[in-house]
Amino acid sequence: MAESDAARRLLRRLVAELRQRGHASPEALTALALLASRLGQQGLAASLTELAFRGGQVPDFRVSWLRHRLVGECLPPGPGQAERLVRGRAEAVEVADAFYRHYLENGDHDLINGAGGVAMILWDLADEPARARTAPSVAEIAMSIMEQGSPGLYHGRSGGILLLRMLGRRYGQDRPMTTAVDALIRDLERLTPDVLDRGWLGVGGVTMCYGQPGMLTALGPGVDQGVLAGLIDAPITGPAVQRLDELLADPGSDVTVCHGLAGLSLATRLAPGWRDLVGPGRRARLAARLARHLDRTDDRTVTAVFDTPLKMSLIEGTLGVALALAETEATSRPWWGVCVSLGDGSAAATMGSSQ
Repeated sequence: MAESDAARRLLRRLVAELRQRGHASPEALTALALLASRLGQQGLAASLTELAFRGGQVPDFRVSWLRHRLVGECLPPGPGQAERLVRGRAEAVEVADAFYRHYLENGDHDLINGAGGVAMILWDLADEPARARTAPSVAEIAMSIMEQGSPGLYHGRSGGILLLRMLGRRYGQDRPMTTAVDALIRDLERLTPDVLDRGWLGVGGVTMCYGQPGMLTALGPGVDQGVLAGLIDAPITGPAVQRLDELLADPGSDVTVCHGLAGLSLATRLAPGWRDLVGPGRRARLAARLARHLDRTDDRTVTAVFDTPLKMSLIEGTLGVALALAETEATSRPWWGVCVSLGDGSAAATMGSSQ
């Protein structure tokens, strides 16, 4: 899509800023490498990944994991890549495991700010024996998350469903999974359209973090058709799609991944049910809106990317908007979504290239 060129223009501005600076943190370099990779600029992505890897071990578990994944995707096969994969995986596991234990000790199970999110990364990095050892702990986290009052993906029950699906649990085959999904659908079917204005489903009532797009992402592309029908037929679904039209028409609406239009665009890749609800016309309008936003980004915002933690760049920043726009034309799976969503809605066990 021509709109994705706006993400390329932003990337060029970021690279120009990097050249002017002469250096950047491994975190910033990893972020730029990710965007270059999703835009199909593999040579640039490889160079940025090389620079990021030279920065040594990083304390952020997301950055260490992401850098490891980029080594596997972007660097050419050979002894050098193999050595970096082994070293990068070991470093990522060490950092993630420390965070995992810390969050568990403090009872923080959240998908974004707790053990739930770290579990997704550890699962992606683990071999089968390590997964077998970790699975009971992850299942406990999932059940804890599903006790939350919110139905949301990032800080609510849908996040627990996502973790169970990562473990291979399937609706209709696993009792905890089936019970949780059925309860979620029953709750949604009780919601009246006025709930969109109460903030319970996120800013504007239709968001990735709390709203239906995130819930559909958690259920994945293989969702039971009866479950999907329950979501689509819920009384708030039609008004939610109409709310999207209002947000697209409002020049002041949020454009970020977590609370805004970039998340709604990304969900069209992650959740087929949401993609069908939105339709091709709205998808094109979403892409055009994100492109306009990126082209209007000022120099100070571009500079800020180099000093913003990766998590915030992804869910609340310009980088996340650019990545969501890049996905409108990408053909390979958006695996970078771990801890923001579960890849393309498939279990981490199927992602393949991290080992």
